[in-house]
Amino acid sequence: MSEALTSQASDERGAQRIHLNAFYLFAYYGFGSFFPLITQYYDSIRLTGTQIGVISAVTPVISIVTQPLWGMICDRFHIRKQVLMLTLAAAGAIGLLFPAVSTFAWVFLLYIAMSVFQSAVVPVSDSLALGYAKRHNVQFGDIRMWGAVGFALAAFLTGLAVEQWGPAAIFYSYCGAYLIACLFLRRIPEHTDAAPFTVSVFKGLTQLIRLPRFVLFLAATFFIFGTINAHNIWFSLYYQHIGGTVAGVGLAFLLFAGSEAPFMKIAGYFVRRWGLELTILLSSTVSALRWLWYSTAPDTTWVIALFFIQGLSVGCYLATAAQFVRENTPASLQVTALAIYASIGNGLGSMTCNLVGGWIKDTFSILETYLFFGLASVAGLIPLLIIRFGPWKHASAEQQEQFASGQLSR
Repeated sequence: MSEALTSQASDERGAQRIHLNAFYLFAYYGFGSFFPLITQYYDSIRLTGTQIGVISAVTPVISIVTQPLWGMICDRFHIRKQVLMLTLAAAGAIGLLFPAVSTFAWVFLLYIAMSVFQSAVVPVSDSLALGYAKRHNVQFGDIRMWGAVGFALAAFLTGLAVEQWGPAAIFYSYCGAYLIACLFLRRIPEHTDAAPFTVSVFKGLTQLIRLPRFVLFLAATFFIFGTINAHNIWFSLYYQHIGGTVAGVGLAFLLFAGSEAPFMKIAGYFVRRWGLELTILLSSTVSALRWLWYSTAPDTTWVIALFFIQGLSVGCYLATAAQFVRENTPASLQVTALAIYASIGNGLGSMTCNLVGGWIKDTFSILETYLFFGLASVAGLIPLLIIRFGPWKHASAEQQEQFASGQLSR
């Protein structure tokens, strides 16, 4: 009898894992359908680069405001699944309205509305998955990996669809993926021990800004990660400018995203061999050189052939940046520090680079936009060089606590 119960419980866990993996696959398929190719829609309705930059800057700003609100609702009432299903369905439905509008004002309003709901998808999903991973002693990365697979496949397949049927395919793919994700989400049980994620970026801010290494790293993140996020928006127009096709954009993102996972694993070898600081400096230098090279309008064959540069730069950076934040902030403030790090890179940095990049495109061309990305990334290397070779060496955990509380002079 006990063996039968054990076998049944094992089967249930296996089914839950399949549904959770499938949920991540389709949730991120929605992201991959939308963001790499949305500029095709903007271009079809003749928005200017400045207007595209303004629209692209909305999501980071909205997320900073709405993510804590969604978090408070989920943590207070323990309704993560219901919130996630609502936000997925609402964001997908709003996405279907885009083909019906063709003016900047309406697109801007729809994007704001969609961003309000979409801002909840990643943190609520991760909260559920982290709770599952902790409960069943599995690696969160093994679940999150299916999101990367979905994003890469969506960029490629939706690129083919856009070339065949036009930009409206972006929104049908986006909405369809979210609805399918809801179907798998229904089969995932919700537990009250799901990981909380309500974090205020202002809590502990006064203590953290007393840590020079952390502040310098935020300055580097603003430039380096801001340009990486902006690239995801502008690459589609750039690739066509240098002679590529829409389907080629999808193929490029498939290869780019696919190269990140192996380099995230290789990053551990780099850290053991050269140290954390030099590994981050290396990946950031590669990122800066990549944008400067793109600004010279290389042949599309070389852009595709050297796809692994994305893994070497973005993959290694993502794998090591959070580790740097954890190792250089007090344990009591690490959750807040990570939230501030995300807000600076994904929020302020992305917003600024999109706004400036759009204005540069209108004034000059998309090649100069990538020149700006390269120069901005070079600026981001300066604080990283100060971290590595400057006067502030790595402090112990006790010293970090004393720095943050003001008990120890810098």
